[in-house]
Amino acid sequence: MKLSEVMQFLADHGDERTKATLSKHGAREPFFGVKVADLKKLVKKTKKDHHLSLELYKTGNSDAMYLAGLIADEKQITPETLEEWVNGAYWYYISEFAVPWVAAETTFGRELALGWIDRPEEGVAAAGWCTYSRLMAINEDEDLDLDEI
Repeated sequence: MKLSEVMQFLADHGDERTKATLSKHGAREPFFGVKVADLKKLVKKTKKDHHLSLELYKTGNSDAMYLAGLIADEKQITPETLEEWVNGAYWYYISEFAVPWVAAETTFGRELALGWIDRPEEGVAAAGWCTYSRLMAINEDEDLDLDEI
């Protein structure tokens, strides 16, 4: 799918009640208030799409940024891109979910998590902790540094 098609889907599936709720919790314009269930319908269509995920995140639209995290290819994304993403994650929906899910699936997720945890920005530090906890959830115990944890 093209960026324009995805953005049209998001616009068409925006829900005013969802938008009002997300707004109360920190989302800000631009966004449509798309339900996660509707975003997952798009994931089925797009699958992993590295290029599209980069385009979506750059829109600054919260719905698009969240979707970017769902379709990002952890094998292609770079530490530099994830640094850009975490720095642009202005509310917890992005900083505690979208970015950490992608970061934890990369080969460099641990290093990013440890660096972010020590950052003074609350959202970045939260992204670090969420990435770190996700690493513990998706890896076998024997693959973890239990002394570090």
